[in-house]
Amino acid sequence: MKTPPANPSRPRTLCAAIRHARKTLCLRLQGALREPDDMLIRSFAMLVAEVEAGFRHEEMIMGTLGYARLREQREENAVVLSALHRVLPEVEDGNAPLAREVVTALLEVLALHRLSAGLALAMAVHEPPQRVRGSAARVTLRVGARLRHSR
Repeated sequence: MKTPPANPSRPRTLCAAIRHARKTLCLRLQGALREPDDMLIRSFAMLVAEVEAGFRHEEMIMGTLGYARLREQREENAVVLSALHRVLPEVEDGNAPLAREVVTALLEVLALHRLSAGLALAMAVHEPPQRVRGSAARVTLRVGARLRHSR
């Protein structure tokens, strides 16, 4: 079954999808930290693949929303993925402490990402234009807009 394409006319829904996917990924990583060393080592490559898929999903949604910082977000994601791929061979060779250190750091990075991207996306989502009838309503709307921008 194919997933319907993301609809940019529903920005709040798309932002919620990003938050949900990031939360799910963080829960998965927290669960990996509770695993015994041998299981963490065996599942590390899958964790890296899940992070990659999560980043791709977020980038697709951000692109659909017309997110202005998408290029910078992709660059940040690339740095994280590069670091994960750099340590992957060593973890697969049995370095469980490194795996735990990397997953812990990744959780911290994702928490920062979640805060900054969430805030930026929330600010990028514009309210639909208000429908105004009558000259009194238009004047009130203009005065309200001036008050908001003068602060």
